[in-house]
Amino acid sequence: MADYFSIKEVLATAENMAIIRDNSGNDDGTDTLTGVSWFIYNSVAAENIYVNGNSWMGIGSNTEQVKVCRRDAKVWTIRREEGTIYNHYNFLRIRWEGYANYSVTTEDVRLVWDLLLLDTGDIVLHFETLPTNTAYFGESALVTTSGSISFTPTAGSNLSFLHQDATGTAFVQSNDLPVLLDPYNRRYLITDATKAFYTVLNGALSKLTDTDLTAEVFEANGVQEIPDGALLLSLKDPTILYWHDSNNRFPPFQASYTGIPKPQVVYSENIDMSDASILGIEKVTADCDDATLLAVSFDAGKAWWTYTGTEWAQLSEEKSGMSKAALEAISTDAWSEKAITGQLMYRFVISGEAGVVKSITTDYLNREE
Repeated sequence: MADYFSIKEVLATAENMAIIRDNSGNDDGTDTLTGVSWFIYNSVAAENIYVNGNSWMGIGSNTEQVKVCRRDAKVWTIRREEGTIYNHYNFLRIRWEGYANYSVTTEDVRLVWDLLLLDTGDIVLHFETLPTNTAYFGESALVTTSGSISFTPTAGSNLSFLHQDATGTAFVQSNDLPVLLDPYNRRYLITDATKAFYTVLNGALSKLTDTDLTAEVFEANGVQEIPDGALLLSLKDPTILYWHDSNNRFPPFQASYTGIPKPQVVYSENIDMSDASILGIEKVTADCDDATLLAVSFDAGKAWWTYTGTEWAQLSEEKSGMSKAALEAISTDAWSEKAITGQLMYRFVISGEAGVVKSITTDYLNREE
């Protein structure tokens, strides 16, 4: 029996499935396959699985209990696989391969689907291939003693039926696969560029005194859930370390992350306004995002200024300034108070993932010739 890391991995391949019926058409007949004693459906142990040529299966009983495009179809190949997930959860998988029309074998009526039973009591249906000719879509339903659950299959998708009792008589339909928690005692620690180790205490990083990683260090100090990414921002080149108390291979690790650049300071060239034709500044417009901060200098960057709406104020912090709206609201008269040195320079503080400055336009007051 093969072992897998997830339900998705089980359904991704048919390589480990044994062929029970090998490319031999069965129209209305039923094949009886060896089932499993650990799955209970409609209060009956699934000792046998019944696979009918009209695209239905019976779980422990030779009745139409699982129907996928059920109509006058024909099955050609039946596959079976029994295995484990995490070397812990048992599953039984049966695949129906054939055509939704008993008399033709064209691709537009090709039908391939899987029944997956889990020892948690849940059922998963996988729709590998469905007829592209929807006229050959028959009835699709899970039939239980508490009622029939109808559904519409979609090619390439999965559908789950989550058990609500121990007798397999009540289920809830879900578009998500059942959650199978790995059975390991798992722990996470964090390290950085200095090779120091950290754990998480009360929602904050806590540096460890241990410098050698051992199972005892992980068990004593590690956290059971992946640390919040926000905690890593203060570290240089952080790495999340994972350990579990099993000789099994590590499960696939997936993480999503968003990189947001630190605020960047950009300077314009020092603009020469000493030409006798320039009398002053009429207005300034900026093509930038609203989060960008802007400042102006009239002495080649020695001092930087913002306008409060009523007066000019000198800035002491490099990453400070006024908004785009404040810059564009500076009046001609206000510009005339400071733009008297013949020099003009702009500073931009760009931050956030959407930060951008495309251009800044200075409209001068010019002397008529």
